[in-house]
Amino acid sequence: MDLLTALAIHPGDCVAVVGAGGKTTLCWRLSQALVTRGARVIFTTTTKIWQPAAGAFDLIHIGPIADFAPALGASAAWHTACLASATEGAPDPTPVGDAGMPTLQTKLIGFAPDAICELKAATQGMPVSVLVEADGARNLRIKAPGDGEPVIPACADVVCVLANLDAIGQPLDARVAHRAERLAQLTQTPAGSIITPSLIIALLTHPAGGLKGIPPGASRVAVLTQRDGRAPHPAAPQIMAALHARGFARTATIAPRAPQPVLLCG
Repeated sequence: MDLLTALAIHPGDCVAVVGAGGKTTLCWRLSQALVTRGARVIFTTTTKIWQPAAGAFDLIHIGPIADFAPALGASAAWHTACLASATEGAPDPTPVGDAGMPTLQTKLIGFAPDAICELKAATQGMPVSVLVEADGARNLRIKAPGDGEPVIPACADVVCVLANLDAIGQPLDARVAHRAERLAQLTQTPAGSIITPSLIIALLTHPAGGLKGIPPGASRVAVLTQRDGRAPHPAAPQIMAALHARGFARTATIAPRAPQPVLLCG
């Protein structure tokens, strides 16, 4: 099954991506898939992201969203665009190693959620999808939200909540989990314990965990990621069934970097 069908994402949707374990790579793969469906795609953030390298997107706009408005015209020659409000610090053109999307070691600062919703409103009736990286995880495999996280726009149609299955079997500590102490509290798991499928389920279904901040009208999609693109993790079916039973409209296991990323969906 293709990625858009697996996650029930359609051209024109505003999609927020939160959690840990491949958010940027997923956004990039979604942008490529949406273009094949005839959509234009805007990738942006409510937090911070690495700046895409040249060629990853047709257009990179850094500045107020209002200044991007002329590019929304039907005659504008772009299919994919990355938008940010500013650059954090001095630009660094060094590539980010082992990144799922070609990126530079320059951080881009995003927009407030209300500004994202204004952008969505400005594209009403156009085949424009807005992909929002709405969380940070310091490149770790799982995370618990801190105060003020995630930063999901109220206008999001779909919220994809990520966790990386490669965390299973690893110790619950700062090498694997962002905000490991908070995660241990939410899941009632001693710090340093081995991460289990039950912990992933408890994390993603906790109101202060994976379900935190999701707008009432948004579709909840649980996205379990893994590095191996050959077969789903043995625990994937068990976790997906539990997540579906506890409030997620869609569940999927994907290998974001694989040529065919969808391994299992439900």
